[in-house]
Amino acid sequence: MKRQNPHPEEFEILVNLDGTDTTITVQPDETSDGSPYFICDVSGNTITQLREEADGSWEQLWGKLDHHAVTLIGKAIKYNLTI
Repeated sequence: MKRQNPHPEEFEILVNLDGTDTTITVQPDETSDGSPYFICDVSGNTITQLREEADGSWEQLWGKLDHHAVTLIGKAIKYNLTI
């Protein structure tokens, strides 16, 4: 069942980054014009900020992750929001 709250609370995802299972804390937020984005922290340090584009791809707003890592994190966020 999909969550009814359009702005869920902070949650954690597990993603394999560079061969290491990494727990990422995700904090949903939104821009001043109401567009959702996600702040991603590892051990209290922000590693990236992501948003989903209209075509379903993920864009990195801040951070230095490669495209593959951005896609993996984005898919894990989307999965978490749909369960």
